[in-house]
Amino acid sequence: MIDKEGVLHGQCILNTRPAHQQAGLKAWLEAQGAAVIAFPVIEIVDCEVRAIHLGLAQQIGHYDIALFVSRNAVDGAFRFLQAEKLPTDLQLGVIGEATRQALNERVSDLDRRLIRSHPYNSEGLLSSSALQQVQGKNILIFRGQEGRNLLGDELSARGATVSFCEVYHRMIPDYEAGYFDRLSAERFPTLGVFTSNEGMYNALSLITGKSRDKLLEIPWLLISERMRESAIELGHNASIIIATNASDEGIQQAISEWAGEQAD
Repeated sequence: MIDKEGVLHGQCILNTRPAHQQAGLKAWLEAQGAAVIAFPVIEIVDCEVRAIHLGLAQQIGHYDIALFVSRNAVDGAFRFLQAEKLPTDLQLGVIGEATRQALNERVSDLDRRLIRSHPYNSEGLLSSSALQQVQGKNILIFRGQEGRNLLGDELSARGATVSFCEVYHRMIPDYEAGYFDRLSAERFPTLGVFTSNEGMYNALSLITGKSRDKLLEIPWLLISERMRESAIELGHNASIIIATNASDEGIQQAISEWAGEQAD
């Protein structure tokens, strides 16, 4: 039976999202009765502006397809692009439901342009019909600093000319020694939320000693089976919940289902 004080009453959730992406999930968690420990494990910073960025508004017309690997990529790209000036035949693709939502806020005719995929990950995008016959097409991928190259490698193998545009950078936050221990002194998290492999690695670098050991023994919410494999390799030794996607809504649904199971 769910506690009348909220589905998450008595829980303490570790929110590791970047600082500027914490508010929505934090508000929902607290509304459901949870305590929240805000501990961003990735810092998003603007890229250094280079010639490629200054020329984007003019050069975007040379591309047939533009792909965005994250909502940070959307925000970074539209520092230099204007949605109303995008070529009318430019197709757009995304990785992640949150990325789709961010792009939808920028591009009024996204439904017409969007490359449909299910799920919204690299593998899902690559299986979409729009990306099967890409020989001779010019594709631009907006991303942070170099990361997973599955998209670019596979599209190049299919005959496309693939270019990358780095529009933000990910950094590990600089915390004072013992900062997490102080945050969790009164109550240690009962669930950790991670939305990338890099975030998990960073957390286990930033959190040390007994707190690190305890973190590996609480349930984690992740967003893919690939992350589950990485978590196990890192030494995680508790239950894992997989959200359908990295959006606030996807995470909220997964946490609600988890909490309901705890209450039964």
